[in-house]
Amino acid sequence: MKSFEIRKEDEGQTLLKYIKRILLSSNDSFIFKMLRKKNFVLNDKKATGNEKLIEGDVVKLYLSDDTFNNFAKRDKKIKTDEYMESYARFGNPDIVYEDKHIIILNKPVDMLSQKAKKDDLSANEWLIGYLLYKKELTAEDLSNFMPSVCNRLDRNTGGMLLFGRSAFGSNVLNEMLRERTLDKYYLTAVKGEVKEKANVKAYLSKDESNNTVTVLQEKKDESFDLIKTEYIPVEYIKNLNITFLKVKLITGRSHQIRAHLAHLNHPVIGDFKYGDKAVNERFKKEYKIANQILFCTEMTFPDMENYPEVSGMTFKIKEPPVFNRLRG
Repeated sequence: MKSFEIRKEDEGQTLLKYIKRILLSSNDSFIFKMLRKKNFVLNDKKATGNEKLIEGDVVKLYLSDDTFNNFAKRDKKIKTDEYMESYARFGNPDIVYEDKHIIILNKPVDMLSQKAKKDDLSANEWLIGYLLYKKELTAEDLSNFMPSVCNRLDRNTGGMLLFGRSAFGSNVLNEMLRERTLDKYYLTAVKGEVKEKANVKAYLSKDESNNTVTVLQEKKDESFDLIKTEYIPVEYIKNLNITFLKVKLITGRSHQIRAHLAHLNHPVIGDFKYGDKAVNERFKKEYKIANQILFCTEMTFPDMENYPEVSGMTFKIKEPPVFNRLRG
């Protein structure tokens, strides 16, 4: 018999997922069979596999040593070269916050959040390389849990990116994002003068084939989802006819901020996909701006009894230098 006590790091995942991470060569059919026969139990009681684990729970697997060792074998060794290559490429970007469950990274522009192609190096690979470099993670650990990005930023959007470095951290972040209890704020520069705060809505549809979205004021068909965006004017730069906006995502759809603001005739400066081509060419020539000016600069976590370390906290990054350049 093997007994495992659930740590805080493992909290929030299902019993099935936890067992699969221990018995790497097993399958769902075998695990469910063992659960039905009470060979696998949770807190000495029969379980279904769907139970959400909490710290202090005890999982017992009634298997012979030979059977356990056979199922616990890895089919192949996890290679770490790719992760270390990504870490070497990006080095140590600005880490806004870090504990044993989550990391908040100030993602640089031109870093992918996740791979788009097989050979890409992304923030996901950087995270694992970073933890391997610090010797806070081993190749063996990766067989049990793979730290990963929980939210996404477009490649050319900078700012705060969330990583779950434990099962508990990933579950907490994913639940906040799903329930929209995490407040995210962005800083951008848009064409024209925006005089008043507004909370606006529209409908958005994504074309996966060319990675673009369409925004309409009225819902055209079922492919369109409701979007809500709030913005507050921060500063108007009269000689450039641009406004710095603080934007809060009420909903979170692909390219929402960029496409919604363009729909409102205030496209993001430097956005060559949805923006004003002539304006963008001017700013590229005069200010060397080749990408959209859009950064996730602030996040406020909800109150959480199970995670007091970040409960109710607000995290911010410094205003990116491009805004001061545009002030002249």
